[in-house]
Amino acid sequence: MDKTRLPHAHSFLQIGASLILLLGLTLGSLAASPARSTAAPLGQAIWLRANANNQYVSADQNLANVQLVANRATPQGWEMFTVVDAGGGFVALRASNGLYVSADTNLATYAPLVANRAVVQGWEMFQWIDAGSGLVNLKANSTGKFVSADQNRSSYLVADRTTAQGWETFAWGSSTSNWHLVWSDEFNGSGAINSSNWNFDLGGGGWGNGEWETYTNSTANVYQDGAGNLVIKAIQNGSTYTSGRIQTAGKRQFTYARVEMRARLPYGQGIWPAFWMLGSTGGSWPNNGEMDIMENIGKASEQNIVHGTIHGPGYSGAGGIGAAYSGPRFADGFHTFAIEWETNVIRWYVDGNLYQTLTPASLPAGTQWVFNHNFFIILNLAVGGYWPGYPDGSTVFPQYYTIDYVRVYQR
Repeated sequence: MDKTRLPHAHSFLQIGASLILLLGLTLGSLAASPARSTAAPLGQAIWLRANANNQYVSADQNLANVQLVANRATPQGWEMFTVVDAGGGFVALRASNGLYVSADTNLATYAPLVANRAVVQGWEMFQWIDAGSGLVNLKANSTGKFVSADQNRSSYLVADRTTAQGWETFAWGSSTSNWHLVWSDEFNGSGAINSSNWNFDLGGGGWGNGEWETYTNSTANVYQDGAGNLVIKAIQNGSTYTSGRIQTAGKRQFTYARVEMRARLPYGQGIWPAFWMLGSTGGSWPNNGEMDIMENIGKASEQNIVHGTIHGPGYSGAGGIGAAYSGPRFADGFHTFAIEWETNVIRWYVDGNLYQTLTPASLPAGTQWVFNHNFFIILNLAVGGYWPGYPDGSTVFPQYYTIDYVRVYQR
């Protein structure tokens, strides 16, 4: 949250799946049953199992071009793919090497699938087509043809079939070796938030960033809307502003997790929504560490940009280490914002798109990685501050930060 060199005030406050009956196959303890959902599982890490031979699809990095092949008995790292929204009703598949799967017709006319592209363009886009009973077909944008695990090509995946039959059908699902849900708040109530999950931070005074709002515990500012959302509402009262800031300190704290939120952001000059985490041990800020999962400053030129940042001793405030992600205007619809935080690595995602990875090697020389202990979650909507600037005549009030859910997964 902090983009200045001043300390935060927080330095002072301290997921029944249906079985596909494939004869002779034993999934084993690593695999879950194929999923029921007919929609593309955006943002999820999944396995694909070819109906052609009941084997899992792999992007084995020992193969040339990381060509996809259906030849694995169990789904492990190389057999996991993250489903990413590629826009226009298409998806992309990101392999465990961090690269996207491509149906490149320059490699061969039958468009072999390879996991070797850093960005998603036409060759990397696929239609996710429900084939019923938890099965799916994939149609490549590059050829307009279905992906096949053709047994005549040693089960290498190709995108050259005009119709989808047995070889072109895949089961899919998640793996218990991957992330599993350990806690969430789905905000399915009405009125006051769940006090077993959340605390309120209260008051004003700038919060170390020159902010103008006063945070309250009033349902005028923080409430469940009865339609499955948490709303943090920023209100102008003449020359003063009220808003909300809630956090899970002492109630829901985690070491290493995928932490995810689905939300629609507010907008406007001087409007500053955030989804972030603070260390609950390790002393005061910044020694306890800070992970900013999503921040947005609402002025017109920034309404399609969100930021992910870490702060620690020697790289705090304006010296925080991070990156920006450019997407659509985030006030126009709901989007998912997440980090995957593991030992010595943090990865940032928007709508399943990986846009930043930080490790201890990313830090300035002589500084310390302080992300190996419990952290708690914070949601807030600030008004004004040194980084976003301040409301002006163009800023519309009230503003609404609308959160569908917050979910925490662990391995």
